[in-house]
Amino acid sequence: MSIFNNFPDLPPPNETAFCKINEVYCCGNSRYGDIGTFTNSIKNHPKINVTKDTHHHHRLSDENVSMYVDVQDNLLKKITSVWYKQGFIEALNVAADPTVNKDNKVLSVTASYALKIANIFTTLRYFMQPHLKDIGPKIVSNYSNTRNWSTAPVKCLAWHPHTTKIAVALSDDSVRVYCSEVAFVSTLKCKSQAHVSSLSWRPYSASELAVGCEQGVILWTIDPNSMFTKPSSSNAVLLRRSGHSPVTDVSWSPNGDLLVSCSGADTSMLVWDVSMEIPIPLRRVAGGGVVFSKWSPDASKIFAASSSIIFRVWETQSWSAERWCARGSRVVAACWGPHNTVLFAASPEPVVFALCNSGLLNGTKTTKAQPVLDVSKVQLASGEVVGGPILDMCWDPTGRYLAILFEESAVVAVFCTTMMMMQLSVTPCCFVNGMANELPITMAFQQNFMDGACLTVAWSSGRIQHFPIIYTDAY
Repeated sequence: MSIFNNFPDLPPPNETAFCKINEVYCCGNSRYGDIGTFTNSIKNHPKINVTKDTHHHHRLSDENVSMYVDVQDNLLKKITSVWYKQGFIEALNVAADPTVNKDNKVLSVTASYALKIANIFTTLRYFMQPHLKDIGPKIVSNYSNTRNWSTAPVKCLAWHPHTTKIAVALSDDSVRVYCSEVAFVSTLKCKSQAHVSSLSWRPYSASELAVGCEQGVILWTIDPNSMFTKPSSSNAVLLRRSGHSPVTDVSWSPNGDLLVSCSGADTSMLVWDVSMEIPIPLRRVAGGGVVFSKWSPDASKIFAASSSIIFRVWETQSWSAERWCARGSRVVAACWGPHNTVLFAASPEPVVFALCNSGLLNGTKTTKAQPVLDVSKVQLASGEVVGGPILDMCWDPTGRYLAILFEESAVVAVFCTTMMMMQLSVTPCCFVNGMANELPITMAFQQNFMDGACLTVAWSSGRIQHFPIIYTDAY
């Protein structure tokens, strides 16, 4: 029997779930209902409205950049411009192109031979490291936890760890910062900020936000007292390293002292000395590029997933790593919870595994991964299909609720989690559904919600919903 059969029934047509209060699943009209009817716990939360104008942006694609090189520029300017925008290989293509380089035959022939040599090395490199065949935004799209990342109205979102402040990356690669304490919205955008993949607020700092993008990591400093809604590029610092792009994930340590970045095209995970703008690579040969990393709550460990079946758990004191192999394919989602327990899922298997110290009671240090939740696809009585391959997971800061986003389902499933005698128990809680034709694309738990847990879900329409789960003292 599927675990989904024990969930509360989905709301009827034209209704959506607003919240859950003391085991009561509160629903209402999807267009005219108001969560304020049930609770005031999020009345001061920022109201987020991603408008249609923001969805339809006009940005030159990577394939078409060279088409818009100013033909009036001399050859050197053309080559330099393409090199800056698209890299060395594309610059060689311009130099070797007889329709562009009509006058300098020596340069054209030299560039042609250089391209042939580069192609030989590229073919050899792709044979040894097939994960590098995709480039640029294709890598981010392949490994992103956001549904349909390349066309999604919201690329990713991140709650601040200590304040009611949320950063939202939009389809035009701008990042908007919403805060409950101020009415205006800051918009972060600079020339280097393209193909945004991830966001991470620096703990114990009200103003520092790391943005992972194609060129590297951009560190924004946003003065919370400033009335300027569009900070200038002088407020941004670009951290980049050759071969480490595009950045597919960026995350601050819970202590706020270390910044880790990952790239699906780089086998090294970088630990940044932000003040010196110097990266320290954590390199392991096997496994392909490092796709994403997750810090444990006490900052003692880092879960790092690669583009292959290999994943590692790093210990941050000695910076040593345990190597693991997932069943099926690569690890697509992971999250840390109580007692340094990490949950992960590998595609396409619809199973959540737990990795924890299972020998603490007898004094041993052996570890093992064990299945804790089967989320195989089923069809509910309402006709809705839930479950199947997992796209993303997140665990609320209290360790009481686990939210799962599926590749082929239009609802988010929320589970209750408890830890007893080092054994994790996962039980049904509720579904979060959207309006008609909406699909959940990304989600995150609020980090400082005091009344229980608050799950924020971005929907394919551009609507962003806060879904609180509340238990009162009197219950």
